[in-house]
Parts: sequence; structure tokens; C-alpha cells
Amino acid sequence: MPVSVVQVHTPVNAAVVGQLGHLSLNRPESINAIDLEMMRAMTETLDAWAVDPAVTAILLDGVGDFGFCAGGDFREILERAAEGMTIGAVFFRDEYRLIAKLAEYPKPVVSIMHGMTMGSGISLAGHVSTRVVTDRVKLGQPETGYGFVPDGGATWRLARTPGEVGTYLALNSVDLTAADAVALGFADVMVPTERVGEMTAALEDADDASAPDEKVRRFAVDPGPSTVLARRDWIDACYAADTVQAILEHLWAFSNGEMVAGLRAADSSDPEAAGNAAAAADMLLRLSPTALAATLRSVRAARDGETLREALERELRLARWFTTQPDLFTGVQALVAQNTGSLHQDVLPDWRPADLAAVDIADIVGAMETQLRHSVFPRGLGIPEEEEAA
Repeated sequence: MPVSVVQVHTPVNAAVVGQLGHLSLNRPESINAIDLEMMRAMTETLDAWAVDPAVTAILLDGVGDFGFCAGGDFREILERAAEGMTIGAVFFRDEYRLIAKLAEYPKPVVSIMHGMTMGSGISLAGHVSTRVVTDRVKLGQPETGYGFVPDGGATWRLARTPGEVGTYLALNSVDLTAADAVALGFADVMVPTERVGEMTAALEDADDASAPDEKVRRFAVDPGPSTVLARRDWIDACYAADTVQAILEHLWAFSNGEMVAGLRAADSSDPEAAGNAAAAADMLLRLSPTALAATLRSVRAARDGETLREALERELRLARWFTTQPDLFTGVQALVAQNTGSLHQDVLPDWRPADLAAVDIADIVGAMETQLRHSVFPRGLGIPEEEEAA
């Protein structure tokens, strides 16, 4: 089968095999954490393939056994944000443009999420036409754990999960299995790891005129029941509140056997409801109060008929604001220290403020609602004109 190498970058591999444009994140040493160089290489390639009649479909995956993409390269974000808000914002601008490009691409795009797929990894792979997870995938929106908010279209996706499940996932940084991902709309199908090679070969087979989605579904299997979805009754009862503090109070009451929104733990379909609710409350107490308050506001804002583009606009405004807040820097520094083994995992970052009651909601609302001058695609999702060249 002819292989036409379009371009090869150190962090991104791109080739045309048959009529399939195969785009692979290639930083396995960092679990393909995405940086500016990768974003720009992917954007350049996707633009070329969009108008190339020899390319009829795209496959997006990641090199290495550990995962598709561990999220954004926050070491780079910290370095750039430290240089000034304008430079830090460029990272998010380019990332969100790439996510929108993938979501609106004129040709079928198949993504394969395997192993660790977090934050920006879900955003890159999670809005395309056919989304595959393997049986070994671990997905999550871990942002509140390092002083940030779900972004890259995450709030739009989270707001469209059943009931209050998206609120729970966003606030508590919950990890998802393949079964959870399919049941909750983060993926379309699960393909066993050992059959991914066969599926890829089928996608590359130019002699098979079947649509890419049809080819993928030949290899799909039932992922089984979702553990998260089985908790929905108490999640809906406890997470429907308007503030994080009220959610906490509902979780405490529910875990102690009290009735919340007409439900007691003893009557839940989740046999471990009381313990799971108590664990959820304990987790919230460990996370950034500012990030929690902003996340709740942002997910709720995405519910009312908002488009993906509108969600990206709002998320960009919040992301820019968070680059000026102490918790993002504190949280990422703690995350980096934990990953290098220099900080014990039980040591919590020094969140400022450390109490939910001290979070200034007006600042968060102001950041979400402040319109930026140039907000039309593809000019920059709200990046002011003088920042476009940055």
C-alpha cells in the first residue's frame, strides 16, 4: 500500500496511507502532552489535508503504550504565563482553534483514545465524527485538582451528560473507564486493544469503500455497564444545588442517612451510596475552592442552548483569567512535583483562598462575561487584535 509522508515533526507524525491521513501525537515520554509546537503542526497538516482530494478521512491517535494524551503541557503554560498574560493566552487560543477545527472538519475524523487521556486529550479526540476508546483507557477532567477549570469544549460536553453527572465529573475530577465514556457520551464505541491494529488497517484500506465509521464499528464490542452512571440517583440529588458549599452540605447529609431531594442512601440503586457520597465530599475539600466555584458556573452556563464555539469563547475568557490567579501556578507546581516524586501525594497545594466562603464569585462571573474584542472564528476566539501576532 503506498505511503505518502506529508511531514514529520519530532512531536507529531503525519502520513497519508492509501486515502487516510494518519496524524499521531509523538511525545510518548510525556504521554503526548500537547504543546504549542504540536498544535501548530497539527493545524498546518489538517489545513493541507482538508483541500487535498487524495485524503478522504483522518485518523488521530497517539504514540506509546501509556496513553493518547495526558493533557496540555502545563509546564509550557506556566513558563509562558509567567512572561505575561498575553503570551499565556496564546496557548489556549491555538488549542481551542485546533479543537474547533477537528470538531468541524469537512472530512470524517476517527480518534483513538487509549491509556491516559486527560483534559486537552479528551478535547482533541472527543468532538470528532467517530470517537474510539480502548478497554485500557482512563479518561478524566482533572483540572480542579491543579487550580484550573475544564476547558477546550469540556463544559459543553459535560453539560450534555445525563442529569448532574457532568457536574460531578467536573467538580470531583473523576476518572472514567471505557464503559463510562461510551455511556456518558465521551466516546462512540469501544474497540479492544488487541484489535486496534486491525481496525487501523481497515481504515487504511483504500480498496474498501465503506465509510470510516462503518469500518470502526466492525471491531466494536460492548464495554459493559457504567459504574458512574449507576450512581446517578444520588449524584442528581446532591449535585443539583446552586453552589459548591450547598453540594457539600447535601453530600454530608446524604452520607449520614438523611433524605436529600427525596432520596436516602438506603434507597439508592448504588449499594455503596453513603460511602461514595462521603468520599466525594472529602475529595471536594482537597481541591481548589476558586476552581470549584468557577467550574460549577462554567458547566451550568453551557447548558442553555450554547454551541461548542460559544463554550470555547467563554472557556477562553476563564482560562485567560486563571493565568492571573495564584491557584493555577500553585496547583501545577504541586502536580509537577508529585510526578517527579519530590512531593508526597497527600500534601495539598496552598490554595488561595483556602475556603469556599472567601471565593469572590463576582470576579469569576466578570471573567466569564467580559467580552473580548475579536470573538469571531477564526480570528482568535476573542483574542484582541494586538495579541494576534503573539
